[in-house]
Amino acid sequence: MTRKRARVIVVGMFAVAAMGAGAGCGPTNIANPPPPGSDGGPNPQRDGAVIDAPVTPGDGPAQEDAPPPVGDAHENPDSCVATTCSGSQLVNDGCGDHEICGDGLDNDCNGLVDDGCGCVPGAVQPCFKGPPGRRNVGACVDGTQRCEGSGEFGAWGECQGGIWPTTETCDTQDNDCNGCVDDDPRCCEAAINCPGPGDLPEAAPFADYTLAGTAYFTGAATSWKWEVTGGPCDQLLYSTTNKVSYTLNGQSTTSVTSATNSHVTFRPTLSGDYTFKLTVVTASGETLTCTFIVHVRGPGFRVEMCWDTTGQTDIDLHVHKPGTTTPWFSTTLTGTDTNNDDCYYMNCKPPATAMTGWGYANTSVDECKGAPAPGGATWTGLGYCRNPRLDIDNISTPGVAENANVDNPNDGNTFRVMVHYYSGSKVTHPLVNVYCGGRLTSTYGAAPDVVGGFSSGGSWGAGTMWRVADVTTHVTAGTTTGCDVTPLHPAGQTSGYNVTNNDRTY
Repeated sequence: MTRKRARVIVVGMFAVAAMGAGAGCGPTNIANPPPPGSDGGPNPQRDGAVIDAPVTPGDGPAQEDAPPPVGDAHENPDSCVATTCSGSQLVNDGCGDHEICGDGLDNDCNGLVDDGCGCVPGAVQPCFKGPPGRRNVGACVDGTQRCEGSGEFGAWGECQGGIWPTTETCDTQDNDCNGCVDDDPRCCEAAINCPGPGDLPEAAPFADYTLAGTAYFTGAATSWKWEVTGGPCDQLLYSTTNKVSYTLNGQSTTSVTSATNSHVTFRPTLSGDYTFKLTVVTASGETLTCTFIVHVRGPGFRVEMCWDTTGQTDIDLHVHKPGTTTPWFSTTLTGTDTNNDDCYYMNCKPPATAMTGWGYANTSVDECKGAPAPGGATWTGLGYCRNPRLDIDNISTPGVAENANVDNPNDGNTFRVMVHYYSGSKVTHPLVNVYCGGRLTSTYGAAPDVVGGFSSGGSWGAGTMWRVADVTTHVTAGTTTGCDVTPLHPAGQTSGYNVTNNDRTY
């Protein structure tokens, strides 16, 4: 009797056991499943059923009295064939005749999500690029899409970063997201045990996160390969400098964009969703893959900023204290900043004692202890995290994104985000991501909507400044649940980026 193995997923110090088969689906030891239309068998005429393809010999569930398929390494024709799923077990695709705006779905199943729907440029929403009924079914996971456009109203761009229905694979996952796991005649036993949604614990910024490939494939392998795709700043930095803002196995990301070990240690710098693809070549020469998403969740309100030039270009991220409208930088413009209303590299790095006036309690050092050491100091040395704080101060270093954080904002707090060209003369294009409760809510400055006119460094209080957005946080029972983000435009205008020169006003 062939049984599907329970998979044990090892992540760092975590071990998670999960069964791959869903109720009524997956492999079985029944030699001859019921014919179509009988109890327990598929009925293409049943209302609500979605049949992926006609049942034909050698393609799909086995017919009554038909011999099981042979010739595949994962079949066991002497003991089992794949179970068919009844119509009531299969999901309804839910395709309609028109798009419904604002739900992040492809309601009319034309391959586009919320096409024809207006939106505010820069906004980011969850999306699913597959039949609506298969959203969050099986291996399927939402991605995100950004509202694009330079005018007052924009249009939703491509849905990226999620996992959509694909051909069923013998991997303990419901790859086509139809409600049945491994419903393929070859899948008496899975070739590889891939992790699915909910199987992996969330990761945290600046913390090592280890994935053990041998927990997914336990046989002999001749090669392993891990590939990671990150968010907007990761992609910008990779495309412009051949770097990414995370590390694999502790190696310098100057040239490493994938790792070839059976185990991989991943260290992200901020929140967001990272898509992993593991490729294993077995001793018999078979290529097996797993694709899954690791969610990186930092608490509260977080802002990430990167730019697309290298060398002699220093761009700084600023966050303004809620409830105040004082000018950016200090009032004295000397080497010591006396303006505690502006969190940036001068006063918001460790120990950031000037920031205690914002009224937020310190939080656990676990939220920031792995951050790079700006200015030589570390939060680990303090034993806690300040709020607000700057975890990364990048000075002319390609492949690193600056970020500022408030782990525990209050409900209704409104923070203003600004980017300043501190030094240099190259034309550059900064990009800003806003995260609330660990989820990306807005992206500004991404192609094709890049920021123009950003070319003049001016050190203290001079040079080019981009007032990006106002962010109002929503907090319930101490947990940040989301935020409202309002992009800022030039005075008297309803569109465009608010870029000025030599102007410190709020």
